[in-house]
Amino acid sequence: METHDHQQHSDRHDQHFYDSFLLVIGILVIFAIGAYWLATDIAEHDPGAYNRGGAVQEKLIDERLAPVGDVQVAGSAGALPPAPAAAPAAGASHAKAESGKQIWEGTCSACHATGMIGAPKIGDRAAWKPRLAEGLKTLESHALHGYKAMPPHGGNMSLSDQQVIAALEYMISQSGGAGLVHK
Repeated sequence: METHDHQQHSDRHDQHFYDSFLLVIGILVIFAIGAYWLATDIAEHDPGAYNRGGAVQEKLIDERLAPVGDVQVAGSAGALPPAPAAAPAAGASHAKAESGKQIWEGTCSACHATGMIGAPKIGDRAAWKPRLAEGLKTLESHALHGYKAMPPHGGNMSLSDQQVIAALEYMISQSGGAGLVHK
């Protein structure tokens, strides 16, 4: 009789272990499903999060891969107009002393109008405030020699130092630093 009781006790013990094991596995499965649901819910509500290739993700990728400028070949559709017949003599000042605004529109606006690669947008006083605090000499050095992602002369090496500074002063004057520019 004792062996029968021992066998019965062992069977109850095994059944209890089996039931406990299934309960733990069930709880873990429910936890994993809940964690997955929570993660996908968070990802759908965060516009910068991975959302399985949705429109927001595609737009962010397109912005990161957008070209900084474009190349135009003479003679092709949409190319720049032909150069004037009489080129200025060597050493002559660049095209009738372009204004800072004109230089900015031709070169600097590619990044400073859009905020591309962290460039402060023209007119964004909050973005320009810490830069203006560094002073005009520092800003001129950054414009002429490059700084972080910005290349020297804004990537247009055909501009003279004076033209670069004129474009810089135009941006500064439009961004809350009119008191810094040369008169």
